Amino acid sequence: MATECLILNDLRTAIQMEQDGRKFYEDAARKAKDEGTREIFTYLANGEVYHIKRIQEIYDALERDPQWQESMCEFSPPAEDPKIFSAALAKGNMAAGDADDLKALEIGMQMESKSIEFYQKLARQAKDPKERRFLLSLVNEERGHYNFLADYRNYLVDPADWYFVKEMGHVDGA
Repeated sequence: MATECLILNDLRTAIQMEQDGRKFYEDAARKAKDEGTREIFTYLANGEVYHIKRIQEIYDALERDPQWQESMCEFSPPAEDPKIFSAALAKGNMAAGDADDLKALEIGMQMESKSIEFYQKLARQAKDPKERRFLLSLVNEERGHYNFLADYRNYLVDPADWYFVKEMGHVDGA
């Protein structure tokens, strides 16, 4: 029984982390000076809403019955809009990232990194493979958010490098 209580405590912590993340992204979006940065933060804030909802559903189910069910492994956030990043890029102020916006992007990256570590730790401790699958899905989702933030930060700081990496450019010698 102690194990079930432990995961419930961890899920409460996870819900709080996700709520804090949503609040941070909403605040950062309101304060962002760069329109592209604002779009990125708004997109991530909306993504946290699904995480909160799904973790709460798992919490409620485990509170009723401490056995993990196959359906609890499912983690299907809304499909990522493939145009969100390019839309943000089109609105972003390339190589002129505002210092406050860049700091907010870095804080977001730190938050996502802490979430990744937290969910990885829980996944390593998980006894039930279904629990582990759910937690690893969260790790994957948070890693995607981290990469999204890092990618956009790179674009604002050094667009030439960003284009070189993204376009797999090369330099021809004469």
